[in-house]
Amino acid sequence: MISEYKKNEINYLKKKFNISFPPKVSLEQYIEIKRNELLSFQEKHRLNITNSDVEKDKTIFTNPKISFRYSYARFDSYINYSDFLADFYYINNKKYKTKLFFTNSGMSAITSLLMALKQICKDYKFLFPDKDVYFETYDFYNKYIKENTCGERKIVYIDTIAKLFDADKYLNFLNVNNDIFAIIIDTTCFMPSDLKKFISNILEKNIFCILIRSHTKLDMLGAELSSLGSLLYLIPNDIGDNEFEIIKKIIAESYYVLGKFGSLCLPENFPEIIFDKIFKKINEQRIKRIEKNNYSLFTYLKDSINRGRVILPAHKKFVLYIIDNNISCNDQNEIIEKKIKKLVNNDCQLYSACSFGFDYIALDSYYDINEKNYVIRISMNDSIRDGTILKKIKEFINDNF
Repeated sequence: MISEYKKNEINYLKKKFNISFPPKVSLEQYIEIKRNELLSFQEKHRLNITNSDVEKDKTIFTNPKISFRYSYARFDSYINYSDFLADFYYINNKKYKTKLFFTNSGMSAITSLLMALKQICKDYKFLFPDKDVYFETYDFYNKYIKENTCGERKIVYIDTIAKLFDADKYLNFLNVNNDIFAIIIDTTCFMPSDLKKFISNILEKNIFCILIRSHTKLDMLGAELSSLGSLLYLIPNDIGDNEFEIIKKIIAESYYVLGKFGSLCLPENFPEIIFDKIFKKINEQRIKRIEKNNYSLFTYLKDSINRGRVILPAHKKFVLYIIDNNISCNDQNEIIEKKIKKLVNNDCQLYSACSFGFDYIALDSYYDINEKNYVIRISMNDSIRDGTILKKIKEFINDNF
């Protein structure tokens, strides 16, 4: 049966999409209904990409601020949102020009940006205020970008996934470092409203800024209706000609990479619903409940586990259990995953999943480079109502680790 927390969400979806919900449905049925109906709503955006007679500028979205231009969709498709900084990040700053690309995932945005910087900024130095960045970003940086670290000009990379994310710490870091060319912020793990003050303070420094995001995690109302990323370039109006030319080259190169890799978001995958005010309000309430439930899990586990450590990152989107053992073998993560799947098979409330922010309780495991150990990541959903599931998770950890 659907939680009481879901009533506003369901009423909104019924009204917006004429969705018919049975009186009693399981969580699995609820997710499937919501996903399918929203996908059906987006079908009207599908285009015949091989038809050369199609207009290059297409008005196919309900929201007049969203436009799409293309001649061959994989290579040069371009979805634009005219007021993305204001409407999504809640920031009005007329001192900056903007350039925006929507991508087919958050990692597409990250990798295309890093490849463009590698190509254009060959003698610039990357600085990380936290070494605790998203593991795929860390892996890609080390394999393909790290050699570009010997120059004087600096590119600062800030990732909201950091366990100890601290806005004041980063602002102080920027204050004591001179000759900064660009600041990159991966905003994925916080709601945009939570980052408004932090980003606004950075923009006051009149420095080239780039915001990247995976929208799949927190911005889809738990529906997973598409995989979406964004790459937003913020260019100061008051900037020298030489620096402006470098920035233009970076933007052009990232666009080139996105097109060649087929990584630009296609219109049928673009959830324009994420800009709907009611949708955003309901979704923000949902995320706050997830944070509250993760905090409850953290406080429960930290005093009741037998071994290991429990960490609640600053973003509160999941809880990490750091395994405390001396076992080291090549298939250790496979062993952990098998144990997780066994738990999941015995409880329909739990899912074996590798992400967070969705309409279920997700568990997965991976090797944490910074902890130098394997961790189990647990993300609560927004509608848990009693402590039974917390007890099951605690017993699972104590019995197996």
